Amino acid sequence: MLVCGSIIVAMPELQIDCYFTFTRTHMKLSNTLRIALFSTSVGLLAPSVAFADLCEKTPAVNLSAISSEEVDNDMVRLNWQVQIQAGTANEAMNAINTVLEKSINNLSKNKDISKLKNNIQTYPQYGKNNVIQSWQGVGSLTFEMPVQALKTQKNLNVAEGLTLSNLEYFPSENRIEQSREKLLQSAMKEFQNKANIAAKGFGKTGYTLGEVSINDENQGPPSYPRMYAASADMMSKGMEVAPAAGSSKVSVSVNGRVCLKP
Repeated sequence: MLVCGSIIVAMPELQIDCYFTFTRTHMKLSNTLRIALFSTSVGLLAPSVAFADLCEKTPAVNLSAISSEEVDNDMVRLNWQVQIQAGTANEAMNAINTVLEKSINNLSKNKDISKLKNNIQTYPQYGKNNVIQSWQGVGSLTFEMPVQALKTQKNLNVAEGLTLSNLEYFPSENRIEQSREKLLQSAMKEFQNKANIAAKGFGKTGYTLGEVSINDENQGPPSYPRMYAASADMMSKGMEVAPAAGSSKVSVSVNGRVCLKP
C-alpha cells in the first residue's frame, strides 16, 4: 500500500515513484517524495531489477495523463524593503533595525499574519580612490496573510520608511491538498483508460504496469513588483488597497510504462 499525498494506492508487485512538486511562476517552492513500493503479496522487498525487466519480453507503451483545474489564491505574501544611508555601518544597521523592530512589534499582534521574518544587510559606498564615504543599510520584511484579511484590514501598521516591493498571491496548502486529491484520482483513471485502449488497439488481452511517476504542479499568477510601492504608503497610513488575488492552475500528471499482455 502506498500513500501519495493523502491518497492511498494499493497495487501489489509494482514500483511507483511519487513526485509531489509544488511550483509557481515567479515563486517556487518544491518538495519531492520518492517511495519504493514493496510487494504486498509476499511482504518482502522486491529488487528493482525485476521491475526493470518486467517488459523485456513483451511489447511496452509509454503513456501519460494530466488532470488540472484553476483554484482561487487565498493567501498573499508581502515583501517590504527599507534603505538608509549613514556614516558608519553600525549607524546604518541601527537605523534599519529601528524601522524593522517597530514594524515587527506591530505586526506580531495581528493574528492573521504568519511567517514573519526580516533581514538586514549593510554595504560600503565608495568614493574616489576607493575610499569608503558612507554605508547603505538595506532591510527586508516578509510575511504572509489570508487575502480576505488583506481586503478587510485598512491599516497594517507598517513603520514609516518601508515600501512594498513585491506581492505574491498563492493558494494555501489546504486548498492545494483538496484539489490534488481529486486531480490525482482523475489522472490515474485517465491513465488506466489509455492503457486499456492501447491494449485493445494492439490486439492484446490486457496490460500490466511497469514504472509509474506522479507529478503535481501549481502555476500561480505573476507577482506584482515595484508598481505597488505607492500602495505601501497608503497601506501603512490606513488607506485601503484592493488586491486582485487571481487564481493558480493546479495540475497532476501520471506518467508510466505499461506492458501489453499477449
